[in-house]
Amino acid sequence: MDDKLEKKLKEFLPYIIIIGIIYLFVPAILVLTKSSGSFNQIIYIGLFPSTALLCNYHYGYKKANDILLALVAPILYIPSMLLYRNHIDSLLNCIIFLVSYFICGYIGLSLGEMHRKSKNKSDKKSSRRTVPAVVDTSVALENENDDVLIDDIEDVKSFEEEAEVEQYQQEEEPLLDPDYNYTEADVDAILAELHSRDD
Repeated sequence: MDDKLEKKLKEFLPYIIIIGIIYLFVPAILVLTKSSGSFNQIIYIGLFPSTALLCNYHYGYKKANDILLALVAPILYIPSMLLYRNHIDSLLNCIIFLVSYFICGYIGLSLGEMHRKSKNKSDKKSSRRTVPAVVDTSVALENENDDVLIDDIEDVKSFEEEAEVEQYQQEEEPLLDPDYNYTEADVDAILAELHSRDD
């Protein structure tokens, strides 16, 4: 058996089992209980299409849009139709049911795939959101609903203080030139300038 086909069958197996149980055994319960025609219509018009829709939606959301899974419900309806003699009532009804189950399955696949793609887009957008580089600490402290913690604010303050010190050191001109031979008068002048800066 081809590896791709075997992989597909393994992926489809839970959905085939669920659809098969509902399509083959629910009509058997109807036959055994000899239920009325209106209850039969609820099964064929309500339960069967919704089963095809939901199973295909789940597969489309989890995996991908694969039209082969949409064929499972109509294929499993054929033995149900033959076993419980629905084809005797009207061949046209049986054909309509087959087509409608396929359409419901395909709609489910499409909706599941659309939901998966929209979720992936929203996940990508949320992962792109970044924390702002500059945090106004006064606003962060005032807002009660802000997620900024006190430790983070202190880190920002210490970072700002370090940046100011570095900026001041870059702007400040060096007082001593290492290549120059200073005299006592030069040293006195430098000390006087330092004292005047401190004042």
